[in-house]
Amino acid sequence: MRARAFLVAAVLALGATTASCGSSENTGGCRPRAIAWLGALTGQARRPPFQNGAELAVFRYNAAHPDCPVGYLVFDSQGDPAIAERLAHTIVDDPQILAVVGPGFSGETKAAMPIFEKAGLPVVTASATNPTLAQQGWTVFHRVVGNDAAQGPAAAAFLTLTLGARRVAIIDDGGLYGKSLGDLVAEDLGKRGVVVAPRGSVDATGVDYSATVAAIADIGVDAVYYGGVTEPAVRLLRQLRDAGITVPFMGGDGIFDPSFVSGVGAGSEGAYATCPCLDPDLVDTESRKDFNAAYREYFRESPVGYGMEYSDAAGLMLAALDSGVRTRRGMDAWIDATETEGITKSISFDAAGEVREGPIFVLQVQAGRFKQVASVLNGRVERPEDS
Repeated sequence: MRARAFLVAAVLALGATTASCGSSENTGGCRPRAIAWLGALTGQARRPPFQNGAELAVFRYNAAHPDCPVGYLVFDSQGDPAIAERLAHTIVDDPQILAVVGPGFSGETKAAMPIFEKAGLPVVTASATNPTLAQQGWTVFHRVVGNDAAQGPAAAAFLTLTLGARRVAIIDDGGLYGKSLGDLVAEDLGKRGVVVAPRGSVDATGVDYSATVAAIADIGVDAVYYGGVTEPAVRLLRQLRDAGITVPFMGGDGIFDPSFVSGVGAGSEGAYATCPCLDPDLVDTESRKDFNAAYREYFRESPVGYGMEYSDAAGLMLAALDSGVRTRRGMDAWIDATETEGITKSISFDAAGEVREGPIFVLQVQAGRFKQVASVLNGRVERPEDS
């Protein structure tokens, strides 16, 4: 807890100043500068671990640069696009904020991006995966993971090639992220000759999904795919298992969360999730081993999904500051032009802000914890036993 208090103190000290970043690059002295986090820390879509990765990166940077720390300002959107839009105005009005880590979800990103674009404030998300976000002509948008245009087909490949599914129910939570991902999976399954039925949605705030469960039971399916955030998935899977439906259950990265496992309980065993993010327990490189150890020491808990990716997102901004960048325009130009070696991968972006590298990973709940069991790239499923 002492470490986190140090970071907050640095933020408060920054907030007490009135100095502006100015409009030109200035590498001399220590001028107040900050990066912001925008995402859901509370509410139904809360994902604090997203923020944790970025916070850890800033803390470690500041520990190495005690004479010129970087401020870190956290804005809780609750995953609500309307709140995210309002907070975006607050963020751009602070001249000391040179970049934004996040937003965490696609809907809030869509709402906030026009404001960030107008202000020329660069954004790096590691989890807002709707493909259309990179198709709006925004020049300050960046994404350090693959999008749902890769995640959807990867799920379809695993469902058919590994699980042998020929009839799949696809259910979403009605949100931008969930519906889009469900549609992408359905489209690719259709190309593979798989029957998709039923294709429906549940009320993300509802509690009774008996009609959806009955429709799935009546048709008889080989698997159920869910697109959406964690809490509706918990209710859906619990009700499916209570109804005696034991076919494989798969979701997108929205369910790759310890709360999914704890919420469903024993019924989560064997469930799958796809994610463009690495298994946080993977320590196959020195940088990943170092991150894992630092995370456990700092937060006193194990890292979870997207922690490494958000550390990489913040790390890009910190590296830019370390190189002498002192303006929003300079930050954006540096991120666009520079290839960096992150914890998760080598990171560089195309003209649309999409990362140039990265497969989709498949994780399965085993003994009460998600474990990486396969990767999918260009429609090919690779499992550890295959290599």
